[in-house]
Amino acid sequence: MNVELESILLKVSQSPDIDGGELDRASRLIINSVCEGLNITRAGIWLLGEHGDTIECQLLIDKGNDLDSESLILRRDDFPQYFAALDKERSIPAHDAMTDSATIEFAEVYLTPLGITSMLDVPIRHRGKMIGIICCENQSAQRQWHDDEIVFSSSLADLYGRAVSAKERADYQAQLLEMNQSLERKVEERTQALQAAQEKLIESEKMAALGNLVAGVAHEVNTPLGIALTSVSHCTEELKKTFRAFESETLSENQFREFVDSCSEGLHLAEQSLMRAGTLVQDFKRTAADQVSLEEEEIILNEYIEQVINPLKPMLRKEQVKLHLELTPNISITTCPGTIAQLLTNLLSNAQRHAFIGSDPSTTNTIIVTCDKTEKGVFIRVADNGVGIPVEFHKKVFEPFYTTAREQGGTGLGLPILYNLVTQKLNGEIDLVSSSNQGTEITVWIKLNPQE
Repeated sequence: MNVELESILLKVSQSPDIDGGELDRASRLIINSVCEGLNITRAGIWLLGEHGDTIECQLLIDKGNDLDSESLILRRDDFPQYFAALDKERSIPAHDAMTDSATIEFAEVYLTPLGITSMLDVPIRHRGKMIGIICCENQSAQRQWHDDEIVFSSSLADLYGRAVSAKERADYQAQLLEMNQSLERKVEERTQALQAAQEKLIESEKMAALGNLVAGVAHEVNTPLGIALTSVSHCTEELKKTFRAFESETLSENQFREFVDSCSEGLHLAEQSLMRAGTLVQDFKRTAADQVSLEEEEIILNEYIEQVINPLKPMLRKEQVKLHLELTPNISITTCPGTIAQLLTNLLSNAQRHAFIGSDPSTTNTIIVTCDKTEKGVFIRVADNGVGIPVEFHKKVFEPFYTTAREQGGTGLGLPILYNLVTQKLNGEIDLVSSSNQGTEITVWIKLNPQE
């Protein structure tokens, strides 16, 4: 190959247009270089159809007629000899296009009208498969295509194949980028939807816990109120009976003393029952209000725990669970009482729901609540003697929606809510000690000073 053709070929191969992914720019560079190297004015790129029955012009540059695009489709049925030559997937150097067996079919419809005397078609290959040709057309005197010109044209055809690969890579990258962006949007949308759903479920879990409180408190309040009502009714009847005896002047001193003693006992019982109901309602109001409050204040921990647990006792009694309190007195702590109330409610509700399913019926179901102060900080511990949690599930129980009691209505949010409360709102730690048939012990550590 002469130096001039080698120089053109080197320039094209080094051009960023070949590997830039812009196939149109690469196509024009290659065709213009064909025209320059072969000293012709007309050349084009033709691509085979899917089944090889057609070949379509993708780009045609005709400098003599100032034409740089032309839509042409050739069909195998119309030009069988030409397509037979293409099937060999070799270069077609038609020195005399009017008489060459491969191009003679174009004589009347194409060659004569355009003044084409010689044609050189070189195959374009991509991934080893012929996908089309570069067609070089000479419109001056007939010429003999030399070997170095055929090699030059074939090399440019190979560069077109390289440009097609670059276009595919660019398309794949664009598709991948679009897919990634779409995936990121979907992930973000799903994450937002999941967070919203999780917040609703957490709120539902909180309301379910409060619902249990309400049911338990309502049942517990009814008992002292019933006793008080009965006592007051008894006193009323005794008063009427005594008044009738007084009016009839049959009231004896002994009867009067019996009336006073009976009414005193009844009113005392009513007073105690009403005070018990009042305390229960007050504790429930404080617990319910604290669970929606985020304000910090100083509390005496053991006293506050008793206030929170008092409304929960009916719920535990209903399930025949014995509750023991081992609370160290006078532990002062500045914290968010609502969070303490919520974590205690979650811990006791979780234990009541899950700890004793399938436990030995001969064993008394027991929950022990402890609070104390150590060098590490203040801790609240809730321990039960239930069925326990196998060691392999210790990490999973703090994952949202993991539950082994979904058929019993479990949501798998009790312990995850607890974990978030402790780590995010209390800036504390949580320890789990449990194994199969050995009960469960959950310890929440709270710093004395939330600013530490």
